Amino acid sequence: MSVDPLPVLYEDRFHAVSRRVDRLRRAVSWRAKGWRGKPRTVLVEINWRLGDEIMALPVYEAIKNTWPDARLVVHCTHAGLLEGNPWVDAVNENCEQPDRYICLRSASRTERRIAHYARLAGVAAPAAPPTLYLQDWESPLFAELPDAPIVALAAGATWPTKRWSHRQWHELLTMLRKKGIATVELGQSTDERISTDVSLIDRTSVRDAACVLRRACLFVGSDSGLMHLALAVDTPVVALFGPTDPAVLVGEDPRLLSVTNERPCQGCWNGDLRMHEPGICPLSIPDCLETITPAAVFAAIQTSMEAKKILESGPCASSS
Repeated sequence: MSVDPLPVLYEDRFHAVSRRVDRLRRAVSWRAKGWRGKPRTVLVEINWRLGDEIMALPVYEAIKNTWPDARLVVHCTHAGLLEGNPWVDAVNENCEQPDRYICLRSASRTERRIAHYARLAGVAAPAAPPTLYLQDWESPLFAELPDAPIVALAAGATWPTKRWSHRQWHELLTMLRKKGIATVELGQSTDERISTDVSLIDRTSVRDAACVLRRACLFVGSDSGLMHLALAVDTPVVALFGPTDPAVLVGEDPRLLSVTNERPCQGCWNGDLRMHEPGICPLSIPDCLETITPAAVFAAIQTSMEAKKILESGPCASSS
């Protein structure tokens, strides 16, 4: 799931004067077409990291509900997230002269992400969580998975401060194996392998990863794109949080069980103690997540599984 460098945004293709002229053109075109009942085009650009694009998914429905006559074109990095999406008319289609332009490639440190996106789009903040709309949830990678309930894990994260140590992952895996729980790991080529039963590191498209996560009984990992992807396919999540605040990123979600480092500085990126550079601890703590023990994460896994009775019922049980 490696990505190319971020493309140039629509407005950045113009010089300062041309940008102002195009903004005026869009304002006139939007109103004129609306008065005349002509079809209008909304261009939304995000072209960002996986988790950020997932958090933006509910805003497309809000845009369509606000302007039902408009044709919605989305430019993004992870087009697989929009497969089958009923609110999006085109993905990464050339759009030379949109009637309305919305750029979502930004984030607030204090405002819940979906509320931030909705404000940028000029629509009401949607209450629904991010959702994928794939019609076919099969993947050829299923042939490599055990015919039993599985827990998906991912050790990778964009920031070093979001990563758990290999030693801690190894201890957690030992606990899971003692309980007879099969595991599969997902991630990119730059992520550290943690020796699960099956490794799909750097072998999945976004679509394949979504299918595997949907089949899994549970996802365990740090605050990452795969964490957001698991929630988007309705798989319960146990997530490790250090520099970020789950309340700002995700909000209240019964499917998410957050395990924090319980330091006074927890959530420094979103809180009073602001991290100046992404992934660089403002207090120079060498291992942000070190205080999260494997025993604490294993207890959270057991709580999640028992609360949802994952091993006794549901789609995972049917594969055992």
